[in-house]
Amino acid sequence: MKKLALPLIITIILWGCQSIKEVDSRWARDNGIGTKLDGKTVVYTVFIDSKESLFWTGFDIASAKDSLNKVFKWTEKQAKRYGKNLEIIPEYYKSGSYQTFKKSLPYDKLSDAFKKDEMKDQSKLDKWALSVIKKAEKSVKLPPGVKLPAKPRLKGFDKMVAKLKKKHNADNVAIFFMLNNYYTIDVSAIINNMADEEHTEYAINSGKNTNMLTNQLLSLFGAQGLNPEYNSRYKVKNIEMAKTDFPDDIMVNFKKDISNLNVGKFTAFMLGWRENIDTKYQDFYKIKLQKHEKKSYYN
Repeated sequence: MKKLALPLIITIILWGCQSIKEVDSRWARDNGIGTKLDGKTVVYTVFIDSKESLFWTGFDIASAKDSLNKVFKWTEKQAKRYGKNLEIIPEYYKSGSYQTFKKSLPYDKLSDAFKKDEMKDQSKLDKWALSVIKKAEKSVKLPPGVKLPAKPRLKGFDKMVAKLKKKHNADNVAIFFMLNNYYTIDVSAIINNMADEEHTEYAINSGKNTNMLTNQLLSLFGAQGLNPEYNSRYKVKNIEMAKTDFPDDIMVNFKKDISNLNVGKFTAFMLGWRENIDTKYQDFYKIKLQKHEKKSYYN
């Protein structure tokens, strides 16, 4: 049987400033819709039927959910090692009898979104994600008598997150878009928006590999990729130290099965599971941005 190549994970950080050349990734510890990975955390997943990828069958969806459940159980177990009481609550888009959301990508394939000419701004991909969320949000029903506050008036991602928190009495929310690219090679991406625009933070996955899915989930809560192959568009100082000190960390080794990996001390710090970290690791969170664009920086 031919072994399938793993998709590349791309992390996109969008900024409204033109002068930044190096990012301190500790900003991600308490920022965005995912703050510290603790307490009740909803992972809302939308299975996308797109012309640019395979359509989801019932078997495909069941298989993907099985992979996600393994990721959630593994993450809860790792949190417990650090004394954190984490409960991940999975919720999946469903409208009537439909388990998938039909929406074509604005590109021939997802990787096209991250070509140099396209990354001058995030408009196409963000508009795509926002259009899905605006419709999917209507399928999330609150319990009888439970309503969102009238003010401020929420919309888009903010409304979806608020509804999910209310519905499950949750502390945090993560949003996944799943493309059925299991038999093709495409990227997976995490989007973090630091510009003064409508809040956008989400992950798009092109497969069912549990290691990749775990990397995405933890990245949305502040974890830092510590492998040069994880994302070739940024540089992390002293990357070789990570391989030596944390060889089995999920953010260092993304090729092993998660059953043979763990959350190391540095990743635990980035997730908010530890309050301090040895100063010798301070260069891990200094990300050198290699491309300078008019409106955005991406790593």
